[in-house]
Amino acid sequence: MTSIRSLGNLESGSLADAWHSQTVDVLVMGATGNVGGALVELLRARHVRVHAISREPRTWPDDVQGVVGDANDPASLAGAAAGMDGAFLMSGYPAQTQLLEDLGAGHVALLSSSSAPLVSGGNVMAAYHSESEEVVTTSNAAWTIVRPCSMQSNVTRWKDQLHAGDLIRAPFGDVAVAMIDPADVAAVLATALTETGHAGQTYRVSGPETLTPADQVAIVAEALERKLYFEAVPDDEARVTLPAQLGQAYADAQFDIFRDHPQYESEIQPTVERVLGRPPGRLCDWLERNHARLL
Repeated sequence: MTSIRSLGNLESGSLADAWHSQTVDVLVMGATGNVGGALVELLRARHVRVHAISREPRTWPDDVQGVVGDANDPASLAGAAAGMDGAFLMSGYPAQTQLLEDLGAGHVALLSSSSAPLVSGGNVMAAYHSESEEVVTTSNAAWTIVRPCSMQSNVTRWKDQLHAGDLIRAPFGDVAVAMIDPADVAAVLATALTETGHAGQTYRVSGPETLTPADQVAIVAEALERKLYFEAVPDDEARVTLPAQLGQAYADAQFDIFRDHPQYESEIQPTVERVLGRPPGRLCDWLERNHARLL
């Protein structure tokens, strides 16, 4: 194992060469997901040896080591992080503590949420993110926390409605969200795991523009070359339907975020450009690459 921190003594100009010449191992949770999948590819491009976690066996590229396990079952991942230089973890999974113990003094990058500060008000969604952050920051690992706004990939939740017709309905129709491309989140994570200067940092990240659900539907319509219509679900209706979909506690958490504290989703952050040296991608860019996921 080559310690990531040992590379910090190198001049920044030679850091990339060090990654090319030495074997560095990073464990990636959720390696088939929107963020984890993109992170796998970005780490491969940086010549990192990726150990990719998936629930079921699958075929990976030759330079990726598959790890079969379930993050909800700590025993299934016992030892998976041992010997790793770094690890990507997602909030709220029971295996987190076991993986951090096995990782030791490596570097962990945690995917949290922009709403994590709402834990003080009893928001259950914020609670599990905040609890995961505390586990990470009190571990022996070097750490970086990334708190994104809602992901641009969330528009895939409308797939059934798109198949059913041209009307898209969603709650909180007046709230504009600074949606972020999962690939940009992954790029910030990859940078944190493979470059110096990011340990001990908490990065709140967003996309470059705020979009109401109606704005999002209009952009989806253009990408799909369809005529779509948006209708906001009234709050009274949402207070009935959301608990049936999410459970009461998580429905209340949604209202807490989007009605009482929308700034956690709506404020545009400069972080992506500051960390990556380029602006974050727009929803139309994500749809150009992923519109088939809505078909």
